[in-house]
Amino acid sequence: MTTRDALDVVLQELPDERLSQVLDFARYLSSRTETEAWQQFGRSQLAKAYGPDEPEYTLDDVKRGLVE
Repeated sequence: MTTRDALDVVLQELPDERLSQVLDFARYLSSRTETEAWQQFGRSQLAKAYGPDEPEYTLDDVKRGLVE
């Protein structure tokens, strides 16, 4: 029995209220997967833009007036 088959068996036994909760959680998992993909993409783009030799900046490097 596959996971999908086992899930179908469990879903058949749940009342509508619980099915609604399962649907909400499934949507959450789906959006989380997409969010993680975008975060990984952002990290890879940042890594391309800035290498390991990037200087460390301090508050002294920021223009006066922007931090006050």
